[in-house]
Amino acid sequence: MLPTLHLPVFAASLLVLSACQMDTTQSVENFEAERIARTMGLVESCRVSECGRLNLDSGDLEDYGIVADMAHVTAFMTSYTDFDDLSDIAAMSQLRELHIGSTQVRDLNGLSNFPSLTLLHAQELRNVNDYSAVGRLTGLTELALGRSDLGDLSVLRGLTRLNSVNLMGATMTSLNGLRNHPTLESIDLISADLPEDISVLKTIPNLRELSVTDWNLSEAQRAVIDELSASGVNVIYEVAMIVC
Repeated sequence: MLPTLHLPVFAASLLVLSACQMDTTQSVENFEAERIARTMGLVESCRVSECGRLNLDSGDLEDYGIVADMAHVTAFMTSYTDFDDLSDIAAMSQLRELHIGSTQVRDLNGLSNFPSLTLLHAQELRNVNDYSAVGRLTGLTELALGRSDLGDLSVLRGLTRLNSVNLMGATMTSLNGLRNHPTLESIDLISADLPEDISVLKTIPNLRELSVTDWNLSEAQRAVIDELSASGVNVIYEVAMIVC
């Protein structure tokens, strides 16, 4: 048993600890409330001005459905948020640009509601296993699917207007979906988990720029990259940062 002399000190310590816990909880709640209020401000400002681009990246809304009636918005950005359901914005069929990277989206079938999309950023969707809906967006000219498991890239085969694709950090079993792609000019493969055979890249007739991570390349892969560089492709290498 603690001596009576120490009891007041012990009780005071508990009181301080409890107060600290309360302050932390209140701070988190205040931060969330402020972020929602700030994001709502962006929504209302866009509604009044009838903006074409609504950027809610890193924001927070209690109900994303409140933007669905904004027919003047053609570019909607909601990456790095808790956005989780494309049906909330299904009425925005006019969208030409959609950013949903690093969100909680699980099902991409809702992309069928946006047939006019020319740009889609849907990277790092950790809850998505099926990307076939992306392959039906035949008007896409720019696509980002980084940090995803994309198999043989067959999802890209029908995207015959695609000019730029970002596959940074993605995992691929083969590059067959890129074979003879008629319009691709820029491919980002920085930090990607590539198959050993990347010779498919040599079949892309209009390839102008390729980004890769140099220290991940095998001799066979490096030989392909060297051939592409010699043929006029601008090869951009990820720069290693040495931390001492």
